[in-house]
Amino acid sequence: MTIVNAFTVDLEDWFQGLTSTNSQPDKWDSFEARLEANTDGLLALLDEFRVRATFFALGHVAHRYPDLIRRIDDAGHEIGVHGYWHLMIHRLTREQFAAELDRALDVLVPLVKQPIIGHRAPYFSINAHSFWALDILSERGFRYDSSFFPTRNMLYGYPEAPRFPHHLGDGCELIEFPVSTVRFLGITWPIAGGFYVRSLPYSVVRRAVNNLNHLGHPAILYVHPWELDTGQPMRAATLRERITHYHGRRGLEAKLRQLFQDFEFGPVRDLLDLVPIMNGDRTHG
Repeated sequence: MTIVNAFTVDLEDWFQGLTSTNSQPDKWDSFEARLEANTDGLLALLDEFRVRATFFALGHVAHRYPDLIRRIDDAGHEIGVHGYWHLMIHRLTREQFAAELDRALDVLVPLVKQPIIGHRAPYFSINAHSFWALDILSERGFRYDSSFFPTRNMLYGYPEAPRFPHHLGDGCELIEFPVSTVRFLGITWPIAGGFYVRSLPYSVVRRAVNNLNHLGHPAILYVHPWELDTGQPMRAATLRERITHYHGRRGLEAKLRQLFQDFEFGPVRDLLDLVPIMNGDRTHG
């Protein structure tokens, strides 16, 4: 059986992803907006290969670009929630997160035809200290989350998390779709997307996806529209941001084209009913 992998997009503009500008929402309107053109280019690429994806959209983006959300929806892609202001969830209270989530839903729900059932935390910021967020998602009727990053980098990570899609259990009906990692030399390595797909040789990415599929699991990959923006001048940024946000952009489109030729992809919602089959009697780690 051919494994269908999940291709996901964190729908945000470049200044919402950079940590140095993400914390300045009062200045966002003064930054050059590049999201709409970048997303339309990504939509054209997905359409060329007949790939349907999940777009985790910021509420702020939906408020500013409602027609863009409608175009994504009309093209057959899934719309999920990525918060409203791109805030790290583990820095919020329960009440703040609930308000952030509800505000995003208030903007997004009227724009799309299908129910919104998926969520991804900005910066993958649900971890062992913020499980309460999963309870709130379940209360709001979400069916799945995709916020676990089962390793660690400079900004975030939850290395103790199970690596594969799984039911969260303990009274929570949600299914978790962690972004993909591989085990090598006893270490869990990130390969899911973003900086990692841009930086790694395509042969490594292909081998990682093949490995996951051989184990009976889909790869859960992600990109941001700004990662395909090779025309954006490099702004003043920290050294880390220059590496994590700009390195490898020129080669990303070619890698995605190859991925779409080599593997089957779809939205996360299409994998929901397959999670029990994937897991069987195996452990999630």
